[in-house]
Amino acid sequence: MKILVAYNLQKDKNEENAEFLSKEDVLRVEKAIKELGYKTSLVEVSGEVDEVIEKIKLSEPDLIFNLAEGSVGESREAFYPSLFKNLGIPYTGSNCSLLFLNLDKHLTKEVLKSHDIKVPKGFFVKNNDSVKNNLNYPVIIKPNFEGSSKGITQDSIALNFEECCEKVSELLKKYPAGVIVEEYIEGREITVPMLEYFPELALDIVENTFDIEKINYKYNIYDYTIKRGEYNNCVKSSIPTDLPKDVEEKIIEDCKRIFKLMNYNDFARADIRLSKDNIPYFIEMNPLPSLHPKASLMLGAKNVGLEYKDVINNIIHSAIKRTNLKAIIRNSKKQEKLKNKQNKTLREEGIITGYYKTGEFNAITDVKGVMVGHSTHMNDVVIPETGEKTKIRSGVTAIIPAKDVYETRLMAGGFVLNGIGEMAGMTQVLEWEWLETPIMLTNTMSVGRVHDGLIEYMLEKYPKLHGDRSVIIPVVGEANDSFLNDTRIRSITITDVKKAINSAKVGAVLQGSVGAGTGMTSFDFAGGIGTSSRCLPKNDGGYTVGVLVLSNFGIMRNLTINGKVVGTDLDEICPKETRRTKCDGSIIVVVATDAPMLSSQLNRLSRRAALGLARVGSHARTTSGEIIISFSTGNHISRYEHSRKKITSLEMVGDSLTNKLYEATVEATEEAVLNAMFCSEGMDGWNNHYSPYIPHEKILELLKN
Repeated sequence: MKILVAYNLQKDKNEENAEFLSKEDVLRVEKAIKELGYKTSLVEVSGEVDEVIEKIKLSEPDLIFNLAEGSVGESREAFYPSLFKNLGIPYTGSNCSLLFLNLDKHLTKEVLKSHDIKVPKGFFVKNNDSVKNNLNYPVIIKPNFEGSSKGITQDSIALNFEECCEKVSELLKKYPAGVIVEEYIEGREITVPMLEYFPELALDIVENTFDIEKINYKYNIYDYTIKRGEYNNCVKSSIPTDLPKDVEEKIIEDCKRIFKLMNYNDFARADIRLSKDNIPYFIEMNPLPSLHPKASLMLGAKNVGLEYKDVINNIIHSAIKRTNLKAIIRNSKKQEKLKNKQNKTLREEGIITGYYKTGEFNAITDVKGVMVGHSTHMNDVVIPETGEKTKIRSGVTAIIPAKDVYETRLMAGGFVLNGIGEMAGMTQVLEWEWLETPIMLTNTMSVGRVHDGLIEYMLEKYPKLHGDRSVIIPVVGEANDSFLNDTRIRSITITDVKKAINSAKVGAVLQGSVGAGTGMTSFDFAGGIGTSSRCLPKNDGGYTVGVLVLSNFGIMRNLTINGKVVGTDLDEICPKETRRTKCDGSIIVVVATDAPMLSSQLNRLSRRAALGLARVGSHARTTSGEIIISFSTGNHISRYEHSRKKITSLEMVGDSLTNKLYEATVEATEEAVLNAMFCSEGMDGWNNHYSPYIPHEKILELLKN
């Protein structure tokens, strides 16, 4: 993927060029983009439009990283995005319509005021005759269509109507497009930098302070002389620690609301005046804030753990996702660690499958007592012997069927639709009908290590396991993640197994490219771990069926959602060069229910999960593995009782409920597979392989048609 950096070069230090960039600024951004693995080109877009268009076309970019501010007129900031749009090239930053509106500071405030955002009282002036005398003094007079504090000085403050008229007249000579007059808010200079792709949107609150006595200033305003002139080394930007919690929350929420309300894209910075009585007033939004390492955006980013390259990566991610660009997203490790969240699930996107309602968490953990935990490996490494750079994209997922499954065994069963795969311990489950260990999931080459790790965990937790000469046979399922994960480096350890088990919890389950699913690919999209649940009505016992999948199968053209084969359309528009050449991957399905079922019934239930796979587009390819294990928390027996009792009594559901449990299982399996893809952010891998995230917006569009 090639990214063009578009910019206006600052040729001198005059105020007219204040918003333009130095060569150093441009090269800094380009370097970060290169380090993220993208090809780059630079185009200075000042000058004749025909020449600029020719330069851009010759560069043949997939995406434009826009740093260009424009130079002439009220539409200058919107000019280049409009040009890029007409050329059909996606670009970073907000759209041209918003940029046109945003540069009109007074109009933007009027729009926000109508949505109950607090702004200073003021008016727009284009000639001396329109100056009103309806404000409380002092007031501040500034250009309406400028940024970077251009036209703002200590002399911008007027103490009475006569001064106001005089200063308006002076400023209109230099900025005839118009000025704004508004009540001066005495207080603190606050900014809130925002990254759309960052989980919380707002990074942090940043305060700009300056020693006004030292520089002989009367008013605490961030004017041009401080921002760009001789006093620019006197400003101090920091994260304020003395703001009351309710004030801090109000500032953040207002800024996030403005960002979403006005439809800003990718990144922006809100400027706020915080009055002496802690009331925040919105001043303006900068849709193209400075990316200088010392700017407030970078300070806010650093405070939440993002380095310079991470911010650039974040902006690129956001633009790619927003434009449905057919591109390779390079995931930074730090961003993945911070974003311990996931994309929206199928249901959160408004796509409802099936008849039955889900449980509280729409997860296997809706079956009481079931817990899930992950351990994830996502590292870029160097092989010492050769110096070769490669990537680890793997992990372990633990499903804990009950709080103490060793001491209290659960009834279990299973089914193998196609057996080119492995689930260690499955033969015992099918023959003996009981489950007595957690169910572990990992990659193909790590089954042995996870098996060993689970044994060590069980020996530590149950010392008498060895003492009474008992043994256990762990249940470990696998899928092949070698498309994204360099399996030569056997990264999974016993520690990872214990971490996955010890982190297991009830409640919401993290899905997508996480745990054992980190390096998995489904229907040529990223995503391995997915889960869903279904609940029967109370008059049918109120039983729950939960499903968790380790999904690593499917060809894009077969992908089916809610009965519509969306894959045929996606196959035409999604790039083929990054796909797996062989798509014979596997899927492990874990089905849990609190309905009392015998092993034979659970075997039959497992077969219905296979129908759920068919619903999304599986045809169980000849070298694939579709392996399903099911267990019931409604039928359990203590270890002691099981070995001593001659007769054991168990409950089982009747045929009147069986069909409903079958239907619930099919539905939950279908949705779990789709969630595995929907929740992933996309994943890069070794040897320049890549599995993209599934395009939510495009699928929503296809399902509507």
